[in-house]
Amino acid sequence: MGLIIGGIIVICIGVFLWIANGKKAEKSAKLQLLDTTPIKDIIENFTSITDSMGKGSFSNYVEVKGTAYSDNEILSELTGEALLYSETRVIHEYESLEVKTDNNGKKRKEWVPKEDTVASNNRWAVDFGVKDESGFMLIDPTKSQLHTEHLFEKFEPEEEDNLAKKVSGFAKLSSPSSKAKRTIGYRYKEVGIRLGSPLYVAGNANDRNGELKISMSNNKEDDFIVSVKSKDQLLNNLSSAAKGLKIGAYILWAGGAALLIYGIISI
Repeated sequence: MGLIIGGIIVICIGVFLWIANGKKAEKSAKLQLLDTTPIKDIIENFTSITDSMGKGSFSNYVEVKGTAYSDNEILSELTGEALLYSETRVIHEYESLEVKTDNNGKKRKEWVPKEDTVASNNRWAVDFGVKDESGFMLIDPTKSQLHTEHLFEKFEPEEEDNLAKKVSGFAKLSSPSSKAKRTIGYRYKEVGIRLGSPLYVAGNANDRNGELKISMSNNKEDDFIVSVKSKDQLLNNLSSAAKGLKIGAYILWAGGAALLIYGIISI
């Protein structure tokens, strides 16, 4: 009976993977059907509609390709370069002394590597947006599917202190080491969006808050993407994910069916 129940569970998991595969394929198809709209055309359409229907009435799902831009860029905490978005993390890497039991039931102590994020800062440039050859459009990136670029990563042993003062809000642990815990060091990471980086945006152009921006759509079926990856890269990622989920579903169905058959024969 246990094999039969296990087979049913495995088959059900396969069904969930198949549903997830369908959602990935649907997203890919919807993205493929989107045509790139020049920012100038969006602004002209917005002006025409608001002139006739008033402000707050414009809403249009659009695809825009351009470069990341703002007059108020921020500086990277770790590299000093001009950015429009920065996410900085400091990870404390350490070893913890733990009691382990081997296959013979014998207990022994061993040092186990672990890590904790001890600082995390997210910053956006004011008036962040996308610029193409025809114009500029503001973006409200809240709740977007954000794809950033790698900016910096470095590990510093405990005895070094070159980067600690650069990350706002971060101070090294005052007593990082004890008999049961010892610090190895700190890993500094930063991802973000550089000023002038290629930017792909798919979202809802609207003036809900009184100003024309691309933001999250009220329609939950519409994806909101802000990405340094190209459209082709995003489509390839979706295709690979869908393919992996499909193969996983087939494997689970085959395995679940085998368990069911074996379980029934064994009764």
